[in-house]
Amino acid sequence: MKDQSWIRLLDLVCHKLGADDSRIEIGGRAPEDPKIVWAPIEEGRRLIAIFKAAPSDRAATEGRLLALLEGFRETLALPPEPGFVSGSHLSRELDDALAALGSRTGAETVWIIDVHSPVLWGSSEAHAKDLDFDSMVRAARADQMLAEVKLSWAELLASSEPDAQEQLRTSALTGVKLRTVSDQLSSLVALTEHGGLAAAGRRLRSARALVEIRERSARDRELTRSELRGPAIQCFAHAIAGQYQLVLVFDETYSPLHAEGHVQRALPHIERLLLALPPVDPSAGGARGAKVIRLPRK
Repeated sequence: MKDQSWIRLLDLVCHKLGADDSRIEIGGRAPEDPKIVWAPIEEGRRLIAIFKAAPSDRAATEGRLLALLEGFRETLALPPEPGFVSGSHLSRELDDALAALGSRTGAETVWIIDVHSPVLWGSSEAHAKDLDFDSMVRAARADQMLAEVKLSWAELLASSEPDAQEQLRTSALTGVKLRTVSDQLSSLVALTEHGGLAAAGRRLRSARALVEIRERSARDRELTRSELRGPAIQCFAHAIAGQYQLVLVFDETYSPLHAEGHVQRALPHIERLLLALPPVDPSAGGARGAKVIRLPRK
């Protein structure tokens, strides 16, 4: 994998910078040829870009070469792949990579969803045994139902759960809608016990975003890039490995260009981890959507 990453980087140097050739050097003196621009890698190695003529703006070209190299550092720094890595270890690595991407972009949560099944393949959010895509769908539906009456989650969660449930029973909600919102309230109360109101807010924002992106992907199988920028949803999504969507959810207005730049640099590493995960049967077990088992974060 690392050799393939080096080759891809060298190809990008030629394509993005217009270099005539590129290579990796180790040891010796640094090049002095004005037609060569280089960047230090590590341990005496250099990334070399060779041009047919000396670049007119050498500083700018060096900056672009460094930017390309920086985008590949995470992938190039990976240790050699062992003969066997457990699925739980790979899942934890993937979750950590998503958390790192969230930190760089300012996203509050980052997810990988499957266009064809209810499996949540990765999440920067601390995992829970009962968390799958179907639970996100239920949260999004409950959120829409509550919006139909003059109540808010913040108002309900500020009360004790018995008082909040009583408010729901005396509202205009009835039947299936009442049960759906009531069940979701209980789930959000459990979340707030560990993460406060912020945890409930993150879950609701993620549910809205994931359901909307999944619906868009189902309508347009060629969908590559999505932006959702409204009062209830702020997210950026990018297709990955054909049938998946990488979804970044924000709690405030974000810069799509900033998000896309970091996503493009992280995609090779995230895609490698995603495709290395073992297959999952969504119908296995008692839950409607089987989940990849992840180890707790340390």
